[in-house]
Amino acid sequence: MIRSAPMRRGLACFVLAGLVLPWSTPALARIWTDTPIDDATLLPAPGAASGGSPYSLQAVPEINGVGRVSTAGNVWMKTTNIGILGNPFTAQSPDPSAQWPGPSGVEYLFFIGLYVAAKNPEATDPALVRRVSHNTEWRPPTLAPEDRIYQSYDGQVDGGRAVDDDGDLQIDEEFFNGKDDDFDGRIDEDYAAISQLMYTCELRDDTEQAENSNFAEKHVGFGLRVQQTSFSFAVPGANDFAAADFKVINDSGHQLDSVFVGFFVEQDVGPTQLDRYFSDDLPDARVPQGDFLEIIESSDPRFDTVLCRQDTIKVRGFTMTDDDGDMGRTPGGSSFLLLGHTTDPTGQKAPRTVGFRMFRAYLPGTPYVQGGAPAVDIERYGAMSSLNSEGACCIGVDPLTGLLNDERAEESTKSDYFSLCSVGPFLDWENGESISIQIALAVQRCDYTRPADDPSPPLPNELDTYGGYRRISDNPSGTAWPNPERYSAMIVNAIEAQKTFRGKYQRVSQGETPDLRGRETPFLAPPGLTESLADCRDEEAGQTRDVTDDITVWFDFDCNFCTGVPGFELREWLAAAPPPNPGLRLTSQDRRILLEWDNLSEVTPDPSTNLLDFHSYRVWKASNFTRPVGSSGPSEDLWALLAELYLYDELTPLRDSVDSNQDGRLDSLVAATYPVLLNRQTGERIDPAGIQPCANGQTLIDGTCVQSTGAPGDTAYVFGDRLYLAENGAERRATGYKQALYPAGRYRYVDPNVLNGFVYFYSVTGKDSTGQRSQTGGRGTLAEQEGRRSATELDGVYPQVAADSKPGGIYVVPNPYRGSSQWDLTPSASDPTGTKVDFYNMPQGRWTLKIFTISGDLVEEITSEDTQVNEKPQKENAEDGQASWNLISRNGQDVVSGIYMFSVESDAGMSQGKFVIIR
Repeated sequence: MIRSAPMRRGLACFVLAGLVLPWSTPALARIWTDTPIDDATLLPAPGAASGGSPYSLQAVPEINGVGRVSTAGNVWMKTTNIGILGNPFTAQSPDPSAQWPGPSGVEYLFFIGLYVAAKNPEATDPALVRRVSHNTEWRPPTLAPEDRIYQSYDGQVDGGRAVDDDGDLQIDEEFFNGKDDDFDGRIDEDYAAISQLMYTCELRDDTEQAENSNFAEKHVGFGLRVQQTSFSFAVPGANDFAAADFKVINDSGHQLDSVFVGFFVEQDVGPTQLDRYFSDDLPDARVPQGDFLEIIESSDPRFDTVLCRQDTIKVRGFTMTDDDGDMGRTPGGSSFLLLGHTTDPTGQKAPRTVGFRMFRAYLPGTPYVQGGAPAVDIERYGAMSSLNSEGACCIGVDPLTGLLNDERAEESTKSDYFSLCSVGPFLDWENGESISIQIALAVQRCDYTRPADDPSPPLPNELDTYGGYRRISDNPSGTAWPNPERYSAMIVNAIEAQKTFRGKYQRVSQGETPDLRGRETPFLAPPGLTESLADCRDEEAGQTRDVTDDITVWFDFDCNFCTGVPGFELREWLAAAPPPNPGLRLTSQDRRILLEWDNLSEVTPDPSTNLLDFHSYRVWKASNFTRPVGSSGPSEDLWALLAELYLYDELTPLRDSVDSNQDGRLDSLVAATYPVLLNRQTGERIDPAGIQPCANGQTLIDGTCVQSTGAPGDTAYVFGDRLYLAENGAERRATGYKQALYPAGRYRYVDPNVLNGFVYFYSVTGKDSTGQRSQTGGRGTLAEQEGRRSATELDGVYPQVAADSKPGGIYVVPNPYRGSSQWDLTPSASDPTGTKVDFYNMPQGRWTLKIFTISGDLVEEITSEDTQVNEKPQKENAEDGQASWNLISRNGQDVVSGIYMFSVESDAGMSQGKFVIIR
């Protein structure tokens, strides 16, 4: 039986064939040679809305404009559907590759590209036997609109984990891809939504676009399909990494052999406003890796007073740091983590345990024959299979532990490094089988005041402590351990990422679980056969056990009593989490912004505890945004708390109940209530839109007033839309009742403290308890967690003058424009000027705005249906009376100083005016 675990992918810019890509900006003045991007595939796919932005959801591939960025945690990493994580396409998109914390403008990644190498026994041309599908040789399966990136969150409808969402007696049988994977006539009706922000998409290596993507070396696809998933978590302990899962499926129609999966990792570290910030990086293959001791709590299902009181957390990864921290502007280091991959405990088809096959950090410009990066498929396959010059495994890796031992890490000089790593081999890969790899990019503080190498490293077998975890022994790879004080936070972060992927044991009521503690691996023999197998416990007893094709037999192949718990199932990617942020809708008004949101935070249980413990909403606002170089949204210091709105949570007993038979059983419960929000700072009460209280004897359930009944001995009360019964002092939810999810507009809040024409950002977060004890709040205090406040530039909103709201006609602000204005932003790839003038008091309905020079030459023409540089329509709603112009002519040139005339044609007639630009 093969279990799966993950790994990561990346784009090998310099390694791929010789074509210059348009990926550079003035701050990224590098020339990369790699797989070219077919311009035709950058256009909207068939079915995309006409006249819309070329960066719409249907655009294939999704690399342009404001795209899919993991914003739930502190690592903001971009996801694409073109074989790349990160954003090397800096000329086409202002998105970060992977910035920390949040949109800080400090990068810790350029890109990660997926590599899959295999031997194809069906190939007749010897040059095509060993090939590699890599980077942009992966493309969406088709150009159809449904082949795009999908966004979801833990708790989304149809996305319940380990839940039969569609009642077909199957669990999570769909992949969230806009298709009917189980052929039942329904689309995405039962999939697993994981983390506070999840992106999913599918890729193939044999489409027309994929096979025409590499002009330097003809790409011939294997016929592989990839289901790619990106995760972002909000809870502390899991919010300083962004993770990804790749399920590679053999759709070739035949067997492939000697398969290796790898990643090209370009970890550029530094603030993007510095020229060549990537040129002073230092790799360290020793951090973070090792085996760390975990003490098992008595409440953990793994705990056993004799067999399991402590366990081991295995960390496998490598790090890139800046040489000196850029005088404090680069506080952290970037770690690539191999969290897991498909394993075979028998060692027959896959590695027995999770670990690297090869690793090497490269310098640009070094030929392959001299130890440089591979440039063609035959070299890539040789590097990924990791045979050294003597034909023995493994390059840069201890073959027994999978730990890295690249000796060059201790000799590194600062430069622009990139890395290649792989896992495998996976043998006899049959058609229809899959290989899964899970990886993470983790960023945490690195103490740049301390030397990279401790002058007095720990002695062998010395137990060092990292945030409560102890290293079990000195690095088995044989290299010296680095300074623990310099890297401690990064090591703890890697441990927490590994624990998040490993997940937790949760009780299951259906399905098979281990028959004895410690037996983690189930086996069935092939049809009609019987096999004799023995695990380490069997070997101690000098016996074997027979495995047939009709009864599952469980084995302890990892020799660990802490894995495999009868009655429990290990569920990966599981961490305590705050409620997901509610769906938010912003409406621009005259010197006001209307915020409306739904009740998603209230109805989503914690994925770790399965409890509903929502406390409050917090309304955040960011202003004074100037779009610093490299930033894709407001930084942490711009956010200000507007209000904290508590769900009315006084658990009011239902009085005046009726017991007509006087048998202790209540006929009805009265004094029902409904959820309201209370602003404890102001005392303001916010009632849900359209909700009315129920009559006596009824309770509001899913928006409907229903008769309420209790049970003997129960004290009943309502909380929110739910009826609760308290039994012996413990809360339980009344059977058959659930809380409904209402659309945005359930709650409303108005911010009147805004100025027309300036950009503002808002975020509404949910706050609850994780169910974990607070370390600072006392023994009996539950730690509270809050969703991340976040917004990208696309989320910005501009308050605006209402249409036809003022006498005197249309006018321009500012007038004159004197080379800059208070609302100017730093230029970016999608907004080359960063500035604008606004036309106020525009008419109702459709209009056409024409701008002329004083001599009558047409400079620009704008309509109410046009899209602005922020991808918002000129006329956002019927009351919008404001239009913007970015001072770029219709020929794509900056306009010069002078007097300009304008005319506005609409159903109401024509208006004219003039304004001045002074450069």
